[in-house]
Amino acid sequence: MKKIILVMLVLICNFSNVIASEKTIKTGGIEMLNNSKTAILVIEFQKTWTERSFFHKLIKKEYESKNVYLNTKQLLEVARKNGLTIIQSPFILDKNDKEKYNKIPFLPKLFGQFTANTWRAEYTDGIFDKSDIEVKGRTAFDNTVDSNLQVILKENKIEKIYFVGFTTDHCVAETMDTLISDGYECILVSDCTAARNSKIQQKIENKYISIKSKQIIEEIVD
Repeated sequence: MKKIILVMLVLICNFSNVIASEKTIKTGGIEMLNNSKTAILVIEFQKTWTERSFFHKLIKKEYESKNVYLNTKQLLEVARKNGLTIIQSPFILDKNDKEKYNKIPFLPKLFGQFTANTWRAEYTDGIFDKSDIEVKGRTAFDNTVDSNLQVILKENKIEKIYFVGFTTDHCVAETMDTLISDGYECILVSDCTAARNSKIQQKIENKYISIKSKQIIEEIVD
């Protein structure tokens, strides 16, 4: 009798593990949300990308067709109310800081994008809040280079990071690669990011764990 009970317990445990595994697969390996250890990293949600500049033209179709602005704005509002850490990582080109300016990639300098003290460097309206933490010192597409991003993550005991912003295949992807290698759980928010076209966007979404903003909001609220 004891053997039968033992066998039944083993079968029940195995069945439970199978169900749990299936759930993990269906959610892309995403574990339950711990708001206090979770951050949303907002990369370059600035007017250079979202308004009338040359860079805006590069992503305009994807940006508008996926409602990236409204999705991101709603996600950040819910996240702030529920205790997630919001980290803003702007790209600022300041010619007065020659040491850092010389390290910045050629393309943004060529087109005069993200220029300090101009509208090009400003956050898109409704995206930044004074409670957000700002990344300082960036000189590369990878947001960790020469910046205080790693310090911010450690000080706030962050383990999971959701990525929103631009562009998916450059600054977002390069930063994800670095932070994944450093042991962080990194997740791409597919409808809060944009690339030059849907093919590039889909390629990056397939490379990483990705999720839509609506699903994150549901997890945050729960």
